[in-house]
Amino acid sequence: MKSKIILWVILNLIITFAIAETKLSLASLEKQDYKQMTSIEISEMLLDKTVRLKDLLSEAVYEIQIKKDGSIKRKMITEKNPKILTSVEYSARPAVLTESVKLLIKGNKIITTDGLRTYMSTLYRKGDMIFGVRDIDHETVNFQIIIKIP
Repeated sequence: MKSKIILWVILNLIITFAIAETKLSLASLEKQDYKQMTSIEISEMLLDKTVRLKDLLSEAVYEIQIKKDGSIKRKMITEKNPKILTSVEYSARPAVLTESVKLLIKGNKIITTDGLRTYMSTLYRKGDMIFGVRDIDHETVNFQIIIKIP
């Protein structure tokens, strides 16, 4: 029984390190020539348009519409990965854009609030690939914006 527990702990550590290694970071985006989007580019892409937002940690996909007044209409397309429910990292972080009650685009940032906290996201783009980095996530890339909806 003791050896089974030790093997289970080792397996969990291996999986945890493998997941950590595959996370995108701001540094990895910059190495791949992703460029920070401007306020004008963000506004043109998001305001009064429908885009998909993928939470890279939970793998959930949402269809979102952001009105010019900053209100957000959302619909879940793909459910969260059930494995994420036991993730301490996921449970401890504020939700990505999808739980925001208000959004503002200012100074090349998306400023959002969930009613309690306010945080800023910066978008990086290369071709059709757009990733978001929030100020509170220690330069971890946590979401992707998908413009072309299948």
